[in-house]
Amino acid sequence: MRNFFSLNFLYILLIAAESAAIIFLCIYIPALLPAVAVFVGAWLASVIAVIAVAARGGSPEINCALSLLIIALPVVGAVIFTLSHIGGKEYGTLTLENAEPQGGLESAAFECCGVCGAGYDRAEYFTCGEDYFKRLFKEIEKAEKRVCLEYFIVCRGKIFSRLLAALRNAKNNGAEIKIIVDGIGSAFKAGRREMKKLKTVGAEVKVFHRLKPLIYSRINYRDHRKIAAIDGKVAFTGGINIADEYANIDSPHGYWKDTGVAVYGAAAEVFEGMFLSVWNKSYKTEISGSGKHRCLPFYDSPPHRAGFCENAYAAAINSARERVHIFTPYFCATDKTAAALEFAAMRGVDVRIIIPHIPDKKYTFELSKASALPLAAKGVRFYEYTPGFMHAKSMVCDDSAFIGTYNFDFRSMRLNYECGIMFKGEICEQVERDFWDCLRLSSPFCEGKISPFRRVLRFILRLFAPLM
Repeated sequence: MRNFFSLNFLYILLIAAESAAIIFLCIYIPALLPAVAVFVGAWLASVIAVIAVAARGGSPEINCALSLLIIALPVVGAVIFTLSHIGGKEYGTLTLENAEPQGGLESAAFECCGVCGAGYDRAEYFTCGEDYFKRLFKEIEKAEKRVCLEYFIVCRGKIFSRLLAALRNAKNNGAEIKIIVDGIGSAFKAGRREMKKLKTVGAEVKVFHRLKPLIYSRINYRDHRKIAAIDGKVAFTGGINIADEYANIDSPHGYWKDTGVAVYGAAAEVFEGMFLSVWNKSYKTEISGSGKHRCLPFYDSPPHRAGFCENAYAAAINSARERVHIFTPYFCATDKTAAALEFAAMRGVDVRIIIPHIPDKKYTFELSKASALPLAAKGVRFYEYTPGFMHAKSMVCDDSAFIGTYNFDFRSMRLNYECGIMFKGEICEQVERDFWDCLRLSSPFCEGKISPFRRVLRFILRLFAPLM
């Protein structure tokens, strides 16, 4: 049964089916010449597309999933792949012209995405959306120069109304307002009426890769960032979007657990630069000061500036000696991060991961469980957050804390525009305390007997996980 649900078995099955079809057509070729021509044409189109996938390099997992898509949908899959890879100009690139990386991850961040460590005067960690929004709207209301908002989801509701009121105050103070929303994340949640309301309070609004009926270049790349940068003095990031469920006003999935952080000082200028790099397609700037403490803001802008977070997470996990503690709503680790987690557990590191108990998407929950099982067998301990939905996106590795917008899955690590920030010191300790508070409310993950239908479903989900 285990061999039946393997990728190698699927490849053998597909090859056998195509071979049988070729033999059948060879026997009856005189009567089926038109069908043969169509079959050969479709087969050649699929072969050429698969060769193109292999020749482009990049992630083996994503290439494998693309090849399966092309084989499963002859011609159509090849056309989808071709249309989605037209163009490819560099987009969303930030360069800090006075960057002085201090080695380690800072040097890697500078090489990968043009940023390095930055100073900050103070930072505030939020354990829930309610506190996050209070601080965010208070800072927006005081804005005098510029408010930059970049969110995956902007949704009509009470939080949206509070945002409008805060932006109106900022505009009255003379601040310019720029907003980026993702075309798919905000689709059907904020329509023309909401966009008009934003413009009425004086905001300029851009939609990142607007949802359209026709497939077009780069639609698979989404802007999953959550950035609020105000006057270049304070910046917010984390897992929290502009919607009521993040403040537990609307709770369809139990208590919505999320986290965020506000950073004051020069590091805020880096996040403003990330925003402007998407607004202007590229951006160069200098950060103006040092600060009492130092952190590392970072981002990914695929396909040209991508992969930093995956490599940084893997490096941090591989260097951990005591603990790796992770919050994530969706768990489908890439081969690199999965191997790092497994080896850390084998080395005796305390590796614990909290996932939701009540999911927002059932198929992603099935995928998370399917991905957790093999690692759980190797000593990685998984827990389900029983009060509701765990949407926080943070990781503690020894004395370092990573907070941002990244999920522990292929899409966040390879396909989305994302951002994050690494802290040491007090913020790391606060994230660790929050983790243990959540752990006390969580139950150990365990799986009973899995039905044949669920096995098939998980097998299919894992095949196409890199594209989900």
